[in-house]
Amino acid sequence: MRELVNKLVMFFLPIYYFNLHLPFWDKINWGFSLTGQNTLTALQIGIFNIALLHFINRLVAFISSIWVANRTIKFGTRHAFVMGNILYALFTACLFLSQVNPYWVFLAVIIDGVQINYFWNSYHYSLSRNSDHHKIGSNLGIINFLLNLITMISPALGGLIITGLGYSNLFLLGLVLIIIALIFAILMDNVKVRDKISWEEFSTWMMEPGFRRLGTTFVGRYFNDGMLQMWPLYIFILLGTSAKVGFLYSFSLILAMLISYSVGAVIDKRKNRKPFIVSAGILSFFWIIKSFVVGFWSIVVVNTLDRITSSFHWLFFDRVWIARGKGREGLSYFTYRQMITSAAAIMFWSLVFFLFYFFGEAWVSLFLIAAVGVLLTLLVKEHQDPKA
Repeated sequence: MRELVNKLVMFFLPIYYFNLHLPFWDKINWGFSLTGQNTLTALQIGIFNIALLHFINRLVAFISSIWVANRTIKFGTRHAFVMGNILYALFTACLFLSQVNPYWVFLAVIIDGVQINYFWNSYHYSLSRNSDHHKIGSNLGIINFLLNLITMISPALGGLIITGLGYSNLFLLGLVLIIIALIFAILMDNVKVRDKISWEEFSTWMMEPGFRRLGTTFVGRYFNDGMLQMWPLYIFILLGTSAKVGFLYSFSLILAMLISYSVGAVIDKRKNRKPFIVSAGILSFFWIIKSFVVGFWSIVVVNTLDRITSSFHWLFFDRVWIARGKGREGLSYFTYRQMITSAAAIMFWSLVFFLFYFFGEAWVSLFLIAAVGVLLTLLVKEHQDPKA
């Protein structure tokens, strides 16, 4: 249900943020030394909205990580899943209210920053704990197949709802789906976690060269994912309608679904890294190519090929880092991984803000950052000890 909401509602959030009018931007006196302009363009204001809201979201996620993890240890994973869905529902409700008063969006991203830690750390902990080490790739492949099966029409449907009924109805639909997901979370078995998580331990882990190397791959992953969040907006600017953006993504999801289902078991059996390395090179190349696409069908071709390659590359990457989370310090591992990801997000959205501030338009620079991010994921290594 959450993935359905993600694809149906959250997929279009960058476009929603971009079009949101936050009055305080008009009251700021801007000086532009590199572009020679003294007023903000509509593009810059929209990008600043996105960068600021994601920055706040991930700053809250970073600060609240340890506190949320200790509550999960105290009350168990069911509590974490229930709280994650409750906060996600409140997040969606605040988005709905932001249609009336745009400042509700700030409360929305703050709430979402906390729910990220509640839900996703427990999700990855449970996935790692309940998966056979030698079948994690297969399990991830099946999960991705089912998620894509459920959500392959969601972007197209979401685009049609926005075009015909507006964002308000899309947010209401998302809220209903999250409430259904909450019911399932309440019915889950509760798993007590035995672990100790603290800022001091996080600092100790970050002193380990092996964990720092792994952390670098998480930074690279977010640079890619952050730009993926901007990609629908880029297409929207080129094509002009949310419906076309949704249709394009639904089409590529169908192909990705087929690849995800078949490749998971192959990854478990064959430990050869060469396909992983090749796929990273191809994905990086696609990020560069994306800066040159302008027509609908050229976007369709590039996006489809990118999704097919991504299905393999990220399945391999996810199998490795999730497998490293097995063990008695599993929740610590996934919590600290989320903290590194949040720090990378803060860095990424700061770059987005300043690049568009100084240069007016910086899409090519962002595509290059995403390409480098994909290459950084090649540093991932399979190891049982999360601190080695």
